[in-house]
Amino acid sequence: MTHDAGFLTRTMPLAVSAYRRGIRILESLIPVFDLSVRLYLAHIFWKGGMVKLSSWMSTVMLFTMVYDVPVLPPEIAAYLSTAVELGGSFLLAIGLAGRWAALSLFGLNIVAALSYGQLSEAALQEAFYWGILFLYLVLHGPGLLSADALLQYLVRRRLSGSSAGEDLLK
Repeated sequence: MTHDAGFLTRTMPLAVSAYRRGIRILESLIPVFDLSVRLYLAHIFWKGGMVKLSSWMSTVMLFTMVYDVPVLPPEIAAYLSTAVELGGSFLLAIGLAGRWAALSLFGLNIVAALSYGQLSEAALQEAFYWGILFLYLVLHGPGLLSADALLQYLVRRRLSGSSAGEDLLK
């Protein structure tokens, strides 16, 4: 019994240390994960906006005859949808106003899933997964590799009154 206790007292600190190192490594990857989620979603919705722009007459026809968009006239809904897809995708990709960009695309995703009655089960599932990723960004923010983080850093530096030379010495 004492032999087992001695083994545990020797190996437990090593196991805890390895576990903590592993957690630090995983946590250091969070900014890369945030960036990859942003770029993945931005790419999907950017392509959708570009398709709408490339064939504007077809887009307006789809909004008139196929999509059941509530409240808005079809042409205004087409303009608004395209603007949100392109503008939101751009902002999301660079991480500027990242939470707002994710929230606007989250809303567009919901409206698109609800207004297109012929959506397959797989497409609905995909829209659900996109929604989860958008909510992650809304709740978590765009992450450290974003324009928001850079602006926050610059504002904090400016408010603290430190110069660039002092900042480098820290």
